[in-house]
Amino acid sequence: MNKKIIFLSFRPEFFRPILYDIKKYEYRKRFCDEPTTAYLYLSSPVRKVIGIMELGKPLHMDEIVLNYDRNTDVYRRLNDCLNGGEKYAIPIESFQLFKTLISIDKIKEIEPNFFVPQCYLNLENYNNVLSYLKNQDMYDIEFFNKHDKIYEDNLAMTCKEMELTDEFIKKDMEYLNNSKYDIIECGYINKGSK
Repeated sequence: MNKKIIFLSFRPEFFRPILYDIKKYEYRKRFCDEPTTAYLYLSSPVRKVIGIMELGKPLHMDEIVLNYDRNTDVYRRLNDCLNGGEKYAIPIESFQLFKTLISIDKIKEIEPNFFVPQCYLNLENYNNVLSYLKNQDMYDIEFFNKHDKIYEDNLAMTCKEMELTDEFIKKDMEYLNNSKYDIIECGYINKGSK
């Protein structure tokens, strides 16, 4: 099955939980209704495309929340997301990092009319950019999540909460001590810049 190919904007301080495979879902107010291949762009101050995320078919949180008792943490977290306007929990299936990050200036050289979307845009409308991104050298896939079940311990958890987990702290030390990840320029929510 061919997936829709998109350019997905992301705030850099929210990226580490994805890289560390702690965040299993991306949350959005609006999104495609099918599985997608997303070229992940970290917004200002980074302003670079860093790799590819494979995303599954979005889950409608207003439907999922009905499966949980009001007294559970999952219900509370889902309700918080819905009250914040997020409608979709998009399964993060995998992530693959570019060996060299691509600046938005380079993309605008290729396609002067290209604009960075607030959320996402269909990259198939920008064939030259898409072709360039497809030809980048990449590292092996960082992780793969099957999503054959809902990751309830993670569902609707905020990145701020994820940063406080023992799992995040352990993985952060591992990644910070691996030179492969030196190219990533993103901070943290709880402690600011890198």
